[in-house]
Amino acid sequence: MGQPRPSAVTARIAGWLGVLVGAAGVVVAVVTVVLRLFGRAIELDYVGAAIVGGLGAGYLLGAVLLLRRRMLGRRILLIVAGVMAGATLMVIGLNAASHGWRLGPLDVWIVLNTVILTLSLSERTRCWVTARPAGTG
Repeated sequence: MGQPRPSAVTARIAGWLGVLVGAAGVVVAVVTVVLRLFGRAIELDYVGAAIVGGLGAGYLLGAVLLLRRRMLGRRILLIVAGVMAGATLMVIGLNAASHGWRLGPLDVWIVLNTVILTLSLSERTRCWVTARPAGTG
């Protein structure tokens, strides 16, 4: 009979969420640079665009590699989502200490990163990535 095929659900959800977050980051970075080129005069626009674009590229790279069943993609998503979840949690905690607890966009961001992190860390995702079909290199 053969072994049952590992489920791809967790890996594909993590991958497509990573694609969405990465594409959004790249789009925001490009729009920021274009607005800056056409007269918007905020000094840190290029720095913000570089940070957001770099994170977006990291999410995109990890997600695409994960969807192509590469362990490196899983590891990249784990690192990027883990670092971003930790940094966001720190910002939320510092903000809550000084201004009180409120729901806001950072809460959505931490939930999204936690979901990507959890799904990427899942044993099902690892099994799906390592059980690539024969002949896929």
